[in-house]
Amino acid sequence: MIREYSSSSTTTSPQILLYPSFAAPIRNGEWLLRIQGCVYEPGVVDLRKRLLLRLLQKAMRADPSALNTDVFRERIAGFVAAPERGCQLTVFVGEKNYPIRKKSNRNGQFAAVVRLTRQDVEKINGGPVQDGFWLPIEIGTSQGGCKLQGRIQLLNETGHSVISDIDDTIKHTQVASRRAMLANTFLREFSAIEGMADLYAGWREQGAAFHYVSSSPWQLFRPLHEHCNGAGFPSGSMHLRSFRLRDHMLRALLVLRRSGKAVTIRRILEHFPNRDFVLIGDSGEKDPEIYSRLARQFPQVRSVLIRDMSERPMTQARRQRTFKRLENSRWDLYTQADELPSNLADAVNGNGKPAPAEAAY
Repeated sequence: MIREYSSSSTTTSPQILLYPSFAAPIRNGEWLLRIQGCVYEPGVVDLRKRLLLRLLQKAMRADPSALNTDVFRERIAGFVAAPERGCQLTVFVGEKNYPIRKKSNRNGQFAAVVRLTRQDVEKINGGPVQDGFWLPIEIGTSQGGCKLQGRIQLLNETGHSVISDIDDTIKHTQVASRRAMLANTFLREFSAIEGMADLYAGWREQGAAFHYVSSSPWQLFRPLHEHCNGAGFPSGSMHLRSFRLRDHMLRALLVLRRSGKAVTIRRILEHFPNRDFVLIGDSGEKDPEIYSRLARQFPQVRSVLIRDMSERPMTQARRQRTFKRLENSRWDLYTQADELPSNLADAVNGNGKPAPAEAAY
């Protein structure tokens, strides 16, 4: 649950967020653990931030009372928090500890790689490790205090993985409309796309591992992770975008929405050249274009599945441009979850609803 990844609001500062991540096998039976997180203090809404909140209110055309709700306070908390720069952290795995060499940066974020031997992992697990095993870890600052608990998912060289977008793929956001996107992000309860949680849960039971990759900023990690848990989506690594609160907050948020996720997905694919991947997104942003390029570059991308949204549909011309030189069996469009194959093997091998032959190039 979310408590595993973020220190309580009653904890003395600084507080820590630990993003759920993954580990990949490397030479000699070792595991490479990717550690990511953030250190911060709850922020004070000073004059500058108050002005930015007024701009946000104006952009959403929201009544001032909407900014006094629990939902808004929860969503904006990460943006007004004060990042803790220069914190030294240590990762604890089993009976060993691994100091993180680099301190937290000016955004309060930290990242590290920890190498574990197969013996270390099997000692913690009590035997051989199966694909998808969640390894418990802890992290703390050099100042002491309580340690934050977290988990890293260990993925074998072979297996099945799903890389999924979040906004408008598993959660209603309406990114095509600035006003609607901001209101759905800051004012309204999150709403899951019908049927997607059950579909993903079924694929998880059939052995799929999950990576959630989104253009949403890290400041929304808490509510997004809590929503995914509450809606019944399988646990998986979560990859959001780095973002700093600046004077041009709204413009920066919109540019962020348009920024690609290709670098993050590419890194995941490079870690697992022999796993089979299904990439799932929507037509509202650039998912089709990003995914199709990656599919042409990485043969382990077996299937690209795109939710065709009426706000920005996959027209004939867009399909022609996007899926040029990509086999019909490696891409498909859908509008509802029940159009996707419930059988994981069918999703991987392109045995769902066939893509129109005249639209594939």
